[in-house]
Amino acid sequence: PLAQFPMPAYDLVPLREYFLSSIQFSSGCPYTCEFCDIPALYGRNPRLKTPAQVCAELDRLVAGGAQAVYFVDDNFIGNQKAALALLPHLVDWQVRNRYPLRLSCEGTLNIARNEKILALMREAGFVTIFCGIETPEPHALHAMSKDQNLRLPIVEAVERINRHGLEVVSGIIIGLDTDTPETADHIVEFIRASNIPILTINILYALPKTPLWERLARE
Repeated sequence: PLAQFPMPAYDLVPLREYFLSSIQFSSGCPYTCEFCDIPALYGRNPRLKTPAQVCAELDRLVAGGAQAVYFVDDNFIGNQKAALALLPHLVDWQVRNRYPLRLSCEGTLNIARNEKILALMREAGFVTIFCGIETPEPHALHAMSKDQNLRLPIVEAVERINRHGLEVVSGIIIGLDTDTPETADHIVEFIRASNIPILTINILYALPKTPLWERLARE
């Protein structure tokens, strides 16, 4: 249980020499994207630290010289109720300490539908969200069981996050079974339309413990 997780030995790391420090609030993700091994490794019901644990770790990080902290949670909003409970504590911590940290995280694109979370994230000092967009092609997202990216039109979701002062960075996957000769053009068009400033292009890889691995093994 993450609530029993020990305080990391941040004092052993020369934090001032790192562009980003890291912290973890939750582990696991409720979704079952075909290519992803997180649910099999860490579970679909995210385990959580307490807000007090997170704030204590932030105290230690700042004491060590950290200026930017990345929440390495598999999905920061894997449990939206828990994220909503944590964020006011982060706001209070930043105000109390005069905003010493820039925060970032990774989360699913359906975060764009929760205006309350986005507003609190901005107030808490979040500046960047990594969203695994994977592909701009809706049929491909459906085929990989990533329908959570289809709750809003993708460009609209990115723009909604941007309007809250949060930068979206993302990952794209090529080599999907659904790719066609036009897929590359669709990706370039999407990048231009979304204005995402940093975007990684990754080749599909079948990891063990994923539905993709199991499907390919059957086939």
